[in-house]
Amino acid sequence: MMTDEQQNQERLFAEFTPGTTADWEQKARKDLRETPLESLTWHTYEGIDIKPYYAKEDIADLPFVQQRPGDFPFLRGNKTGNNGWLNVQQIEVQGDSKHAIEKAADALQRGAEGIYFIVHNPELFDAAYLVNKIDLTKNAISYAVKEQPDCLLLKLYQELEAHQISHRNLKGFINFDPVSVKSKIDHEESRAIIKVLELTKDSPDFYGITVNGTSFSSIGASITQEIAYTLNTAVAYLDKLTTAGEPLETVLRNMQFVMASGTNYFFEIAKLRALRLLWAAVVEAYKAEPALAAKLRIHSATSSWYQTTLDPYVNMLRTTTEAMAAVIAGCDSLTVLPFDSTFKKSDEFSERIARNVSTILKEEAYLDKAVDPAAGSYYLESLTNALAQKAWALFNEVEQKGGFEKAYDSGFILGSITEVSRRKFRNIATGRDVLVGTNKYPNPKESINFDPEELIQSADFDTTRAAYPTEVMRMATELHQRKRKRRPKAIVAVIGHTEERHVNATFAQEFFSCAGFETVQQQFASVEEASDKLTGSAAEVVVVSSSEANYVREFGPRLRNHHAKPTIILADDPQHMKEEMMANGYDEFIFEDCDMKNLLAAVQRRLAQDDDNNA
Repeated sequence: MMTDEQQNQERLFAEFTPGTTADWEQKARKDLRETPLESLTWHTYEGIDIKPYYAKEDIADLPFVQQRPGDFPFLRGNKTGNNGWLNVQQIEVQGDSKHAIEKAADALQRGAEGIYFIVHNPELFDAAYLVNKIDLTKNAISYAVKEQPDCLLLKLYQELEAHQISHRNLKGFINFDPVSVKSKIDHEESRAIIKVLELTKDSPDFYGITVNGTSFSSIGASITQEIAYTLNTAVAYLDKLTTAGEPLETVLRNMQFVMASGTNYFFEIAKLRALRLLWAAVVEAYKAEPALAAKLRIHSATSSWYQTTLDPYVNMLRTTTEAMAAVIAGCDSLTVLPFDSTFKKSDEFSERIARNVSTILKEEAYLDKAVDPAAGSYYLESLTNALAQKAWALFNEVEQKGGFEKAYDSGFILGSITEVSRRKFRNIATGRDVLVGTNKYPNPKESINFDPEELIQSADFDTTRAAYPTEVMRMATELHQRKRKRRPKAIVAVIGHTEERHVNATFAQEFFSCAGFETVQQQFASVEEASDKLTGSAAEVVVVSSSEANYVREFGPRLRNHHAKPTIILADDPQHMKEEMMANGYDEFIFEDCDMKNLLAAVQRRLAQDDDNNA
């Protein structure tokens, strides 16, 4: 029998002929003319091919499409009333913790709904001051430690008991994860985690076991790898703790994942959905009560991998979309990192902006009103399924190698992540993947108000981020400018006229502009004209883009007598002629998919040589 909704739809669209998927495809091919529809398929780092469109046929056979929030396997989460999440501010605790605790108390009065302390020395943490300053039964307070999680928790429990406050009312989590961070867990660390479990087993809203998926995302892993290796790490904890005699139910109830949310918007939404789906499969495999899969808690944080030092205000925009993806995916709590965290300690302004991102998404964007707003999307439901299948296959591959620790020791885990991260670095260096303000659309008037040399040499400077190689080039340019009192110059010499050469020249010009050079493009009719006019010019780099091979061969030797001795770069792929071109005076080559490592090294050497000569 037809429902009222179906009848209303039939009346509403009665005058229109229903369009099939084949009809839409035919129309698309016609509009694309000579461009094949298949050329629009996106080949991702996850090994998933994304089509230019999706239709209801793509989700017709997916078993979870009709499921509702709160239904096993909890792909749509366990929220049934609204899509609420906790706005959690991250605070570093250095030395005496009183300043950090006071900052936390202030943040809780100004929009934060929880605090995530990064505790560097648990022994110095002032639990008494914390209990006196903040109501731990009303506010979710969490702690990240690299050692002695049990000691920190015992100290806290003693203070709670002294104030006659029940630990059963604690909210938050403790983050101590030696497996994902350093790939193994020793006897003392196992003992500490077991003690944490014993202390937290009666606190339903305080989680004692945390798995850091951020350990993989922060070094450039694909989303498939993030999901799979996070699950492998969780299984390692399950096996170790149950083997040590801890009840399976206790371990599952205490399990939490900390996941980064990156800029690949729809993939990040699908990531948490696929993660919950596969976690339910893991719980089933252990023959545990299926409802325990719903106990999994997910804390999301905006990604450190995509944070940039250059044009840092763009990080505000990045973290907003990253936060949106995590929220739409149904995270339980969210930390937005301050936009300036890559190059200095955050201040009151950057912390307030970060805190208010989450507040705006609730109070002005109303993203807390709908549970799983991605439900029914042909693309997102298909993507969730594809990610789940790829991640499950990789998860099983690791388990067949003996589990996470053995797969890590054999080099498989890091090797597979490195392969992906190298591709990402290459695509960012060549502009195929865009970091706005860093490798595309730079701010030409940006003023760097910190010491580049000091930052690069700092142990706190994150060298694993996507932007790092490009930033190092920009820092070298900045140092050159400060020492020479002018920006280094790059001239892109276009000789002849062809569209292909123009594309190469434009790419080179954009690359050196992003690197902080004063960059100009100059057109020449011949090698003779170019060499005559460029010989006396002041430039650290000359890029040659020529329409004819003989021009290319002639240009290098003609510029050898240039008084400034610039680095001469050919805007083309030399292929088998590389040695010949270098013999003719070229130092490096720039083209799509080139090895930017050698190019950057050559330019940096040139700038360093100038700085040394003028020291």
